[in-house]
Amino acid sequence: MILVTGATGTVGGRVLRRLREEGRPVRAVTRDPARAAFPGDVSVAACDLDVPSGLDEALDGVDRVFLMSLGHHKATHDTRVVAAARKAGVVRIVQLSSLGVEEVADRQDNPLARWHREAEEALCASGMEWTVLRPGGFMSNALSWADSVRTEGVARGPVADMPEAVVHPEDIAEVAVRALTDDGLVGETVALSGPESLTPRAQAAVLADMLGRDIRFESVPLAVHRQKMLAKYSAETVDGVLAALADVLSGGDDLRAHVLPGVERVLGRPARTFTRWVCENLHEFR
Repeated sequence: MILVTGATGTVGGRVLRRLREEGRPVRAVTRDPARAAFPGDVSVAACDLDVPSGLDEALDGVDRVFLMSLGHHKATHDTRVVAAARKAGVVRIVQLSSLGVEEVADRQDNPLARWHREAEEALCASGMEWTVLRPGGFMSNALSWADSVRTEGVARGPVADMPEAVVHPEDIAEVAVRALTDDGLVGETVALSGPESLTPRAQAAVLADMLGRDIRFESVPLAVHRQKMLAKYSAETVDGVLAALADVLSGGDDLRAHVLPGVERVLGRPARTFTRWVCENLHEFR
């Protein structure tokens, strides 16, 4: 049995689907099973990592775990799951972390990196088999432009010309499933990126080309971007993300701009392109 946390999310949902397609027994963790609507062959565990009383039941009979959590609770939630998994006899955990851990390994004042670093340390010290995945930015972050592209022909963000080798969520999920089901990645930390480095303005140009219409990129102040993010995330999480962005903009190491070999090394093929992601999601922008 493989337990998938974040099973309704961008990566966790894809991990769940791929495991089902391979015929693996899977259990999904969700706060609200009634709203999640998982397929009938998926075992579902109701569990909120803020209230960990359901973890023992969720982990009963589980051999391996895909572990992901978000925001300022990252270290607390992951540490909690790791401890419960070790107690339950889980053999292996594949953890979704962030490339930001590697970017600012020598600086303690970046909260986003610190949360992920502490979560990684808890797993690596657990005595269980582990693999840590460190992706950069997701291609799917461009979905935040969908409403404004549809209604105004505008994509908005805090920076227009900062290059980033964004990664397809499907590639992350495929690597995660490989790490869960094969033994070759045990004890490894794998940095993941897409196959090309594109600025947000260049991403908008790809989108415009595929739509056959003009799309203008408009830079917005960080304060405006923060207010938009607060509609979806906690203030602590938003401020952590913006602190990491400010660190890069001030001249910090920016590994996110680099094309990394992780996807191709693990999967034996090139990483999916941003153009491919746009093709798959074009309906969201029309």
